[in-house]
Amino acid sequence: MLKAGQKTILLFLPLFLSIIIGCERNDYELLDPELAGTWTVYTTSDGLPSDNISDIYRDSKGNLWFSFPGFGIARYDYKGWTYFRTTTSPLVDDNVNCMAGSAEGKILFGTYRGISVLSVENTWSSELDAGDTLDITAIKITSDGALWVGTRNSGFFVNTGAGFVNSTIAGFENVRAIEEGHSGAVYIGTEKGLVRWYNKMFTFIRKTDGLPDDRVTALKFDRRERLWIGTDAGNRVVWSGTDGTLHQVNLMTGNDSIKIRDIFEDRRGHVWFATRGNGLIWYNGVVPRSFKEFSGISAAEINCIEEDKYGNLWIGLRNKGLVKYVLPIE
Repeated sequence: MLKAGQKTILLFLPLFLSIIIGCERNDYELLDPELAGTWTVYTTSDGLPSDNISDIYRDSKGNLWFSFPGFGIARYDYKGWTYFRTTTSPLVDDNVNCMAGSAEGKILFGTYRGISVLSVENTWSSELDAGDTLDITAIKITSDGALWVGTRNSGFFVNTGAGFVNSTIAGFENVRAIEEGHSGAVYIGTEKGLVRWYNKMFTFIRKTDGLPDDRVTALKFDRRERLWIGTDAGNRVVWSGTDGTLHQVNLMTGNDSIKIRDIFEDRRGHVWFATRGNGLIWYNGVVPRSFKEFSGISAAEINCIEEDKYGNLWIGLRNKGLVKYVLPIE
């Protein structure tokens, strides 16, 4: 038979456990359920410097960064916005194409004239800015600390700690995306196909090997270690498993061509594709769905996708502004 003190403990145990479990809930689970599934559009009318957003990046503190081609960058800390231009900061160029970050919190901004670097101490420096135009299109800091930088016409640069080395493969000078696999292999998306660097050797994957198109425009490893490969033509996207086999997924019906600009996996494991012409495409592993209208604004051209610390999606449009989407709570 339980004593009085033991009964009291048992009575309060469920309440205590519920409090502990509640404290471990994710930020997105604490949002107002009535907001789930809503779209909010922000444009220059709301204070944005431009309606064209080229990239979105979430830093180590959870802040969101947005790049506006020709208008610099902006940081959103959920309380307000901070804008950076060449006239007000050491940013090397207002045309920012891409962004990336290091494990210690450093942020790199790829521009038409090299890379601007913002340290965790809020000091600025620059890389690859010899004064001549060097159009940076992709940045990736790999797990070994190496910095990989893709350019529009000058191939890619790699800095393993001893300075940058330029690697130019004939026909593969135009780099569009860089991604690292779980095995440490580095994948480079170019205008002539996909380049794989592993064990100090290059291998090439092209349309003849199963890609929808040779113009590889976006790369993304998901949590299942699948490499999603977005291209500039065809109505399909492909993913590669750990064995290197390419698997095709039809995103559009008929002969419609799809131009993928970004690929993102949300907290539920669903994959989103930013496209030029076919809007935002959501794929839950079964049936794809295309979104071309957001709160009354028609926008078929999407540049980029990112998720904030609350689990909301932020979608950068091409000349139509910025969209925030509150994912359904599942």
